[in-house]
Amino acid sequence: MSKKIIETEQEVEEVKNSNNGVVSSEDKAKEAIDNLKLQLEEHLKQSDYHKTMATKAQGALEVLLQLYPEKENSES
Repeated sequence: MSKKIIETEQEVEEVKNSNNGVVSSEDKAKEAIDNLKLQLEEHLKQSDYHKTMATKAQGALEVLLQLYPEKENSES
């Protein structure tokens, strides 16, 4: 993802050079849209990963609790 940010910064520099140092608000808006699309995609991937890992942890916990049931508080 950081590679894409560097590419985007390079694109901004190219736009500055081609417009005598002036970046139009349209260019900034396009850059912001591209960055937000990349961020959304990355967060959705992370969300899927974390959901999968939570399901695995829950399953492992259920198996261990069946093998080693917790003692109830009234017994102690």
